[in-house]
Amino acid sequence: MRGFPLSIAGLDPSGGAGLFQDLRVFSALGLPGQGVPTALTVQSIRGVRSASPVDPALFFDMLSALSDGGGPSSIKIGLMPVSLVGALSDYLDGLPGDVFRILDPVFLYGTGGSLHSPQDYREMARALFPRVDLVTPNIPEAQELTGAILERTPEDLVFMAHRLRDQFGARGVLLKGGHQAGTGERTDLLLTSSGERLFLHPFLGIPGIHGGGCTLSSLVAGLVARGTVSLEAAVEEALSCYQKLLSKVSGEGRSVLDPDLLRRPFCDSPPSS
Repeated sequence: MRGFPLSIAGLDPSGGAGLFQDLRVFSALGLPGQGVPTALTVQSIRGVRSASPVDPALFFDMLSALSDGGGPSSIKIGLMPVSLVGALSDYLDGLPGDVFRILDPVFLYGTGGSLHSPQDYREMARALFPRVDLVTPNIPEAQELTGAILERTPEDLVFMAHRLRDQFGARGVLLKGGHQAGTGERTDLLLTSSGERLFLHPFLGIPGIHGGGCTLSSLVAGLVARGTVSLEAAVEEALSCYQKLLSKVSGEGRSVLDPDLLRRPFCDSPPSS
């Protein structure tokens, strides 16, 4: 493995999302991850009270300092204030082309509220989507960007993913279908230059997950850094691990996924209940 997985994300004091959760995922995969915060948040598992972006010059200096050790092999980007988009764009443009980049384009926090105005959110997408290899919006985020209010069927996912590519220059899209209505199977869609692939998952009826998008995107980044042979293979393995982590959630209310389960041969053969 060349380099290390890098998380560029918000700092969640509860540890269940953002930078801390990303680093837990990397560690569980056996990887010495590194991280740079984009915002300091006041939150718990129950919700976000406020968020303050870090200074752009300090942010860029932290990123630049990591290059002294050889630089990352993969990058996971999470909560991204519009004030940092220019600095991040400059940093990404200076990296070797084979450094994998994945962006989880956070708009609304899981419990409501947003760091972005709709205009800022689109500005962030226009600047960063063409600079990363994969974006991982959920359905509400894709609807916010594309203006599409659809029935959330697999055909709707395909429509929105193509719109994200055509309107914002996304190279690859993993459109997450967890917000689909009803109790039927959930569908995730992967759109790349190779075409479209649907992933079907059973409905689990979990009340809410804190940091789910962070966990999935950092799984993809970590698996790529660990040497998974292709993006599609990394996404397939990440989704499999993610679903098995979801299956271990118990209780009521919002829950946090436990990446430490990945330290066992969990993804190949899930542990007994």
